[in-house]
Amino acid sequence: MSHNTPCLSHLMGTSAPFEPAPGNLSYSLGLPSDAYSLGMARTVVRRVLCEHGLAGMAELGVLATSELLANACLFTPGKAATLSVRWRFGVLRLTVFDEHPRHPAGLREACRARRRAALSTLDAVVDACGGICGLDESAAPLGGSKMWAVFSREAAENYALL
Repeated sequence: MSHNTPCLSHLMGTSAPFEPAPGNLSYSLGLPSDAYSLGMARTVVRRVLCEHGLAGMAELGVLATSELLANACLFTPGKAATLSVRWRFGVLRLTVFDEHPRHPAGLREACRARRRAALSTLDAVVDACGGICGLDESAAPLGGSKMWAVFSREAAENYALL
């Protein structure tokens, strides 16, 4: 065992303090896939966006968060969901992963169509503002579903005009 490794307190004195900014907006939150989680997730997203200088994106961000998580709650009740909030390349990326079971080929498309229909309002709003919304199966080995909304500051400003 090496005794040359600095301890955490030694390293903390050499780094700059964390300052929330759009460039370091990167959060993930594990939630139960139940309706009571929606309010908490909306509050967290609003707070995180405001703290990172993206308050103008909060209304659309909260709507997207709520709709994506509501879809997870509807189709995977009682399971786990993960909300990811990221700012990359000038856009806000909200992603929800859930534990939706894999269906046999004949049922897969019917279930996907029902899930897309449940996201149709969000899809229409985000599209009208200039963003994108999507749904797909998560890659192996995780499985489940992945839903997302991606939009720029301009799209959030467009939302305020709707």
